[in-house]
Amino acid sequence: MKKLAGELDWVIISADTAISRNPHEIEAWKQAGHPIFFFKHSLLHQTFWQQASRLCHVFPDVIKLAGRARVGDSFQIPVRGAIEGP
Repeated sequence: MKKLAGELDWVIISADTAISRNPHEIEAWKQAGHPIFFFKHSLLHQTFWQQASRLCHVFPDVIKLAGRARVGDSFQIPVRGAIEGP
């Protein structure tokens, strides 16, 4: 994350929901300043292709939300419905 901190226009998309519970990792991505989108836990139980389809479906919203995000903002991508976040 520190290496990415100097680069602009990055958006982090992760299925590693444990990051959001680890204080050291939270601090690292907040300091990097990039918005981060987590797959919600229920999405992790879907097949790879279902996850990929969902990500493609919400990608325009990811771009829109990332453009408005503040440093350290995080979002959750659910199986259905709108992306959740600040």
